[in-house]
Amino acid sequence: MTQDAVTTQKVRENNLIRVLLALREHSPLTRNGLCRSLNLSRPTVETVIATLLSRELVVRNGHGPSEGGRRAVLFEFNNAVRYAIGGDLELPDLNLTLCELNGRPIASETSTLAKRDMVKPEKALSFVTHRIEEMLHSAGKSPNQVIGMGLGVPAFLKGDTITISGRNLPQWKQVPAQLMLEEKLNIPVSIDNDVNFMALSENYLMGYQDKVMNYIALRKGVGNDIRMGGSTLLEGKVFHGGCGNASSLQHAYVEAPTIGQLSKEATVSAQAAEEITSLLASSLIQPIEQMVRLFDPNQLVINAKILCSAEEAFVNRIATDLNAHLGREFHWEIKVRQAQDQSFSCAKGGALFVLQKLFGRPNELVNKLVGSTT
Repeated sequence: MTQDAVTTQKVRENNLIRVLLALREHSPLTRNGLCRSLNLSRPTVETVIATLLSRELVVRNGHGPSEGGRRAVLFEFNNAVRYAIGGDLELPDLNLTLCELNGRPIASETSTLAKRDMVKPEKALSFVTHRIEEMLHSAGKSPNQVIGMGLGVPAFLKGDTITISGRNLPQWKQVPAQLMLEEKLNIPVSIDNDVNFMALSENYLMGYQDKVMNYIALRKGVGNDIRMGGSTLLEGKVFHGGCGNASSLQHAYVEAPTIGQLSKEATVSAQAAEEITSLLASSLIQPIEQMVRLFDPNQLVINAKILCSAEEAFVNRIATDLNAHLGREFHWEIKVRQAQDQSFSCAKGGALFVLQKLFGRPNELVNKLVGSTT
């Protein structure tokens, strides 16, 4: 291909991406509307629209108001032409969700791994694969309609491997989970800390505009323990740090034989709710303070859904302790909120992560959604 042909191809792809993103963000639009907003010629827009219609990435959606002649056709982005999968491997539980290109879930499911499968990475990941195949079949979708999967795990990331700490899962050491799942599913897989995905989902639902947001979540362990994970979003995107583990708070957990019982009793007993709130807050406040000191967030969001009726008390206790300990250092009140998105949040965030990557990379967008434009 000559240099002129390469240049022409790049211009064509750039125009296609601009029209596609404009329709994704501002649908529905007419051809003239696209010409005006993107400063493109009518023939260029006509060609791009024809390509997008042929790929089913754009659909006709009625007509706009008359401008003196025939009413113009409205076009909108087709969010249901491809899908992203999100997963939450919170052993022994697995949460999955299937989302359209706008992040809207169309199917979600929860399942539980048998203990004999949970402790063996190969068995556990085969279970994940099987459940994904079943979900796609039930939703009437095929794997070739899936652009990728984001799986959240309570793990330490090292290169392309994950390690789940804790004596209950000794075989989960430097497991190449991404490669194993991609070979089984034949779709791109992104694996990240589960709390990063929960933070993304919360941010998406609430429409926060923070420059910096810290997020922490309490999650149940395999035994009599509750672990805390953390995440930091910078302008709505996960801050991973140098090796992928920034803010993860891997060793922040509370282990006590009474935790399980207190959690159950907290739903009906104010005394039990106070006991578990005090136990967890006193044990976890130090790493929370360190996170806030390091990142100086606009707000801290806390997901303590597993505490049921004691969640609000825990969030209030952390807010009080943070401001008491750090008030003089920051000279303003630290904003602490209770998380609002608590149903399938990690799984939804996994799908959003896939979509965020896709629409942030023009070349990948063309390859995965459009294909050849020649």
